[in-house]
Amino acid sequence: KQWYQRRVRGFRYSTSNVNRPSTPLSEDEQKGSAKKGVVLLQATLEDVHSLYKVQEDIFELRFSDSGLTSDLIHLLGDLCNEKNIVRLIFEDCELDDWILLSKVINTTRIYHLGFHNTSVGDEGAARISQLLTSTASITSLDLVDCKVGCAGVAALVAALMQNTSLKSLNLSKNPFLPKGAVLFFRALKGGNSTLQFLSLASTCCGNVQVIMMICALLLRNTVLSHLNLNNTGLSDDGVTLISESLAHNTNLTSLCMSGNALEDGSAHEIAVTLADKNSIQHIDMSSNNLTSTGMHVLIQSSTVQGQMRRLDLTNNKITPRQFMALVKAVEDLALVGVVVF
Repeated sequence: KQWYQRRVRGFRYSTSNVNRPSTPLSEDEQKGSAKKGVVLLQATLEDVHSLYKVQEDIFELRFSDSGLTSDLIHLLGDLCNEKNIVRLIFEDCELDDWILLSKVINTTRIYHLGFHNTSVGDEGAARISQLLTSTASITSLDLVDCKVGCAGVAALVAALMQNTSLKSLNLSKNPFLPKGAVLFFRALKGGNSTLQFLSLASTCCGNVQVIMMICALLLRNTVLSHLNLNNTGLSDDGVTLISESLAHNTNLTSLCMSGNALEDGSAHEIAVTLADKNSIQHIDMSSNNLTSTGMHVLIQSSTVQGQMRRLDLTNNKITPRQFMALVKAVEDLALVGVVVF
């Protein structure tokens, strides 16, 4: 559904359901409050006060382009204790007091915590890591484009070794080096047993050493079901290694590898894996360098596999005539609505 909004006392209040979560909803979220969304743009104390007049619980509270002062964070804490807020998100924000914000979050039952293009850095990541070890309510965490480096990743690693509630983690667009990524995957392989959704899009995870750690994770981890490696510099050789590991993995259902300049050899490796494996239901190979040959191989393997719900092949290298031939093949194999060009 579309997101219809109207301005009320300086903030925008959604009059429809929030149907576009950035990460999968937990069972607690699905059972939670009325799915209403509020966006505070350049929030003031008066804006937050106005939220007390909203009758329903607030499913998602999003601060956008706001400077979060200590007074505003105190008021946010009072609001969180007053209303059931499931998803709390900060985008394009400046945070003045991490200690106070972490105390506020630690005393509430927020299930999804999100930071998008916000000044988190390594210090903020360390504070968030402390939250992950002290509260069991957070099941989903987004740190997207938040300038988290190796030190921040190390803090998150320590928290993940102890955390038993986090199911979804998005670290896309952060500048940590391969060393940080290796530490991260080592923690997942050896300790954490709850993480199901992991997004590392637009990071250094196409590095060979990191790919080896991802393969080791896929061989041992029995929980992870969604892995996003879009725009990571992943090579065709890296896809070969991942495909070999997937042959021994029975829990991964979604694999995203968009924007990596992959060629037909990668399509062939994935197709071979699909032919022998029934757990994968979603593959994103969009915005690569696949030709009609590689795309046709993937389409054929989806028919053999029988469990595919979405195969994304958009923005690859095909001519209009090849496109029509692939559409005909999809129709003949009864995959309309599954394969996307």
